[in-house]
Amino acid sequence: MEKWRISIAEPKDITSKKQVTERCLEIANKAKFPTDYEDMYEHLFGNEEAELFMIMDENNKIYGFATCDNIIESRTTYIQGIIIHPDIQGMGFSLKLLHEIIKKDGNEFLTLRSHNPRIYEIMSRMAYKDNLIFPQIVSNKIPNQIWKVVASHPAMRDADKNLIVRNAYPDEKLMQKVKNEEIKTLFRKLNMKDAQVIVVCTKEPSFDYD
Repeated sequence: MEKWRISIAEPKDITSKKQVTERCLEIANKAKFPTDYEDMYEHLFGNEEAELFMIMDENNKIYGFATCDNIIESRTTYIQGIIIHPDIQGMGFSLKLLHEIIKKDGNEFLTLRSHNPRIYEIMSRMAYKDNLIFPQIVSNKIPNQIWKVVASHPAMRDADKNLIVRNAYPDEKLMQKVKNEEIKTLFRKLNMKDAQVIVVCTKEPSFDYD
């Protein structure tokens, strides 16, 4: 594991934007994530105040990445996306990226939207307690503070009562398989272009959640 490191940068500080975009596009294609050069460039560098986390080998070659928005006002980190090269999938790098993101920003809430139930499983490991991930499997209750978090980022604001953003993607998304039947049931509410908003409390929450 010493071969790998996680590099953190702001997009405005990266000078080799073309090379980084081409490599990240290659990773996305290998991971069967549909996108093109223009969309990838916008994803990586469209917001110069965003944070870019990159998994790199000893030769500084990128093998995975995540882009995030740090929303200070709502104590929230919104993850725009995580993509891992198939060569290192299953090695725990998604968890490593999430831990680095939490450590970097120190926010109370970690959130994203996804069509992938596997992401729900991974995000649940970041929760301060088991029931501090929303939507919950066993309850439909969503505290007001969670709705404030959802309202704090434009990618989540259109979420319905189940925290689903309908027609969030221009293309249909395939779901990874998970063994947990309750998570499967949660994601059956989604159509092929929908996204599930997921919100995790990463520390003792500042609101009543019982």
